[in-house]
Amino acid sequence: MHQPSLVTVFFHWLLQMAGVSEATLNRFLPDHVVMVLFLLLLTAITLPVLRRRFKVYKPGGFQQILELTVEGIRSLLHDIIGHKADQHLILLGTFGIFIFVMNFSGMIPGLNTPTSSLWVTVPLALISFAYYNFHGVKTQGVGNYLKHFCGPILWLAWLMFPIELISHLARPLSLSVRLYGNMFGEHQVTGVFMGLVPALVPIPIMVIGLFAIVLQAFIFMLLSAVYVGGAIEVEDH
Repeated sequence: MHQPSLVTVFFHWLLQMAGVSEATLNRFLPDHVVMVLFLLLLTAITLPVLRRRFKVYKPGGFQQILELTVEGIRSLLHDIIGHKADQHLILLGTFGIFIFVMNFSGMIPGLNTPTSSLWVTVPLALISFAYYNFHGVKTQGVGNYLKHFCGPILWLAWLMFPIELISHLARPLSLSVRLYGNMFGEHQVTGVFMGLVPALVPIPIMVIGLFAIVLQAFIFMLLSAVYVGGAIEVEDH
């Protein structure tokens, strides 16, 4: 089990000073929960502050990177979902950006990666699962949406329905385990190299880890977009 982050240590110390027992803190506010709340609060404060400094005619470097990121995400969603992609930009874009922030936090000394815990990746996957099914039902109605599960050949519906149902139920498992496995593995490998070799040697490993951080956030967002596109596909034809 990895060591708690400095944020968690400090937060637990404050609550212990207020009389909360260590057992209660470890049970209800473990490291991954504190890290998610900390990063959520940090993002919620930092981005609006930075937004006030954005300029229309002379954008800074960070503003340009952020604008390119948002436009890239919007373009990707339009390619996958179609003309209604903007309706889903907020949630799917948040998936990509916030998962990247959580993945990247483990690269900062003293912090941990919340997405290396299934208690974080499973809720994210369940949100994605509930979101695309909700919009599928909302767009097509319950009856038409369930027809997706029956396949194109009516007389094979008895076989296709359980197969499709199992396939859909497996999606949150696939999303959560993929993100968790890659982030947990990257965190463990980097930690081992940092402990065994001089400080400069793990740099190539950290570069590979940074690539994995971006890739896993992108894959989670991409698959969620594919699921949304599939759920509302009939209306677009």
